[in-house]
Amino acid sequence: MVRRAIRFGLVALMVLTAVTVYAAAYIGNSDSRCFHRPGCRSVRDIRADHRVRFSSRKEAVDRGYVPCRRCKP
Repeated sequence: MVRRAIRFGLVALMVLTAVTVYAAAYIGNSDSRCFHRPGCRSVRDIRADHRVRFSSRKEAVDRGYVPCRRCKP
């Protein structure tokens, strides 16, 4: 939750805004067809337009991606 103050003259109204954060369980590279743990060093080298997010290991394997040999997801 994020608090944001909205001022109306002398009165401040606090509004709670829900923030949705999408945390991927695994990150794949659409170019190499390899998937990684989010903390793997190889992830930082993946171009933004080649990143694919998976919610589970099974989903990555079912879509034809192979596990990274560095982080061994």
